[in-house]
Amino acid sequence: MMQKPLLLQIQDSGPNPQKVAIILEELNLPYKVSFITSAEASETVGNTTSGGGTPPVQDKNTGMIFLTDPNTNVTLWESLALVEYLITTYDIDNKLSYGTKSPECWLAQQWLAYQMGAQSPFYSLKAWFSNQHPEKVDSVIARFADDVNRIVGIMEYHLQQNGTGYLVGSKCTYADLEFVAWNNKLKEVMGEKETIRLINDAPHFKRWHEMLMARPAVQHVMRNPDLNARNR
Repeated sequence: MMQKPLLLQIQDSGPNPQKVAIILEELNLPYKVSFITSAEASETVGNTTSGGGTPPVQDKNTGMIFLTDPNTNVTLWESLALVEYLITTYDIDNKLSYGTKSPECWLAQQWLAYQMGAQSPFYSLKAWFSNQHPEKVDSVIARFADDVNRIVGIMEYHLQQNGTGYLVGSKCTYADLEFVAWNNKLKEVMGEKETIRLINDAPHFKRWHEMLMARPAVQHVMRNPDLNARNR
């Protein structure tokens, strides 16, 4: 039976939708991208929240993201849940993951949680206060710059310790791929001069990011005008 295309609904293009699309591309899953309004997003969340809970506050930087799979009749929101769903449902050959009985399976989930809990929010906050906030607050900008430096330093350390060029095991996994979209925004987050310094101080991080960016699936997503505001 031919697989029906999955539907990726987004309020705005950028790193968070790209994270999900990269996994779709890597797994060769057919999908379509469409834009959704705030009202439509709230309605969708209300329909998919168990018990009719209150929809969450919209992320002002990236908006909501939804994935509908007509093959399983599942609709989900939040990029971490979307990635876990795609890996669990469609990566049956462990192309981007490891079997559940291996330590690497849980290490990959650890890095996915770290991407969602650290990289994504702190990169986003640094970008906001540096580029969009109406009032320049130097202490806040410095605080989030320190966080970005710390996060890159942690990735540099673990890449060096693992010694394979990847975060987990000896192959590229979804754990690696989930970091590439926000790392690709470093110049917007930190500024060109600081990004050059940051990259030069983290050679393992630099090689890792360049290797991930060269993957055909990543390149295809970065060139997709619906997923990249610079190409729209």
